[in-house]
Amino acid sequence: MFCESCGASIPDGQAFCSNCGAAAPAQAAPVQAAPVQPAPAPAPQPMAQPVQPVQQYAQPAPQPVQPVQQYAQPVQQAQPVYVQPVVAVPAQPRKSSGMAIAGLIMGIFTLIFCWVPVVSWILGLLGLIFSIIGIAKKNGGAKGAAIAGLVLTILGAIIGIALYGLVLGTSMNEYLEQAEYAASSVAAETSY
Repeated sequence: MFCESCGASIPDGQAFCSNCGAAAPAQAAPVQAAPVQPAPAPAPQPMAQPVQPVQQYAQPAPQPVQPVQQYAQPVQQAQPVYVQPVVAVPAQPRKSSGMAIAGLIMGIFTLIFCWVPVVSWILGLLGLIFSIIGIAKKNGGAKGAAIAGLVLTILGAIIGIALYGLVLGTSMNEYLEQAEYAASSVAAETSY
């Protein structure tokens, strides 16, 4: 026999389904062929066996829901935010490095034009002045440029003086030779 609720097999003689707990369907008694006799007066039908209550797992009785107690947390005041005071620092003047840069440029030009006598003297003098002022400035930002300008100016002046001396010496030598030759030729002509 099978359970009408869940379709599970119910063994004979069991009143409830072991799977779902539903009452087992009533078994039909095997029918025997009996001789037909006149029907006696209806006899009272025996009462069916009392149905045993279905045993189901007892669920616990619902407990009354207790309200959740919410604890009022103390209101916290915001912590003061520390802001560091801004101190106004007077703006320092930019470190002017104009004289140092001018000394460096004049030193480079002195070195380049050292073979031209008058130009190299003027550039050398300006480079020397600008470089010394650039080094002497307290707030000078480019002391390295001023020192480099001074070195290049001195180097250009030394090379310029050496070239000027070489040219002057060579031209004086030629002048003296020509003067000597001219004097000797005049002396030779006057002696005849």
